[in-house]
Amino acid sequence: MFNRTIMYAKLAWVYAKGICGFRRKVYDLTFVYVPEDKLWYIDMPWPGDRYNLAMVAGSNHLLSFLDTKKENRVSVLVRPSKKKLTSMMGYFECVKQFSGLFAGATYKVNGLEGFTREIWICPVTLTVLGHYPQYIYIKQITVNH
Repeated sequence: MFNRTIMYAKLAWVYAKGICGFRRKVYDLTFVYVPEDKLWYIDMPWPGDRYNLAMVAGSNHLLSFLDTKKENRVSVLVRPSKKKLTSMMGYFECVKQFSGLFAGATYKVNGLEGFTREIWICPVTLTVLGHYPQYIYIKQITVNH
């Protein structure tokens, strides 16, 4: 019981820090595929259940689409924005269709040749971006690991 209370307190802190904390212009994020689970996860410290970090409902398909070398790892630069940006060379655009604080957000993907699905991002996004931006610009990067 005590350990569970501590875990929930840590989770509350992570969310509060994300929502109220300093926001960056660009985020460097890495996602990993775990074959045993057949799931993609964001690679970040998390005090709760790792399945809360799973990429589902389109985000998993996006990551599989980007993982052309089948390395089970995708790194991206993410640029959230309140308004549409121009001249984002190498980035594709995600436009918010719907969002709810506890419901996550659905985005339409534009400018990514061959990818035609919408993606859903879960409320864990709030711990990273602090909000569900109207626009998200994403650029895949190569990282030596």
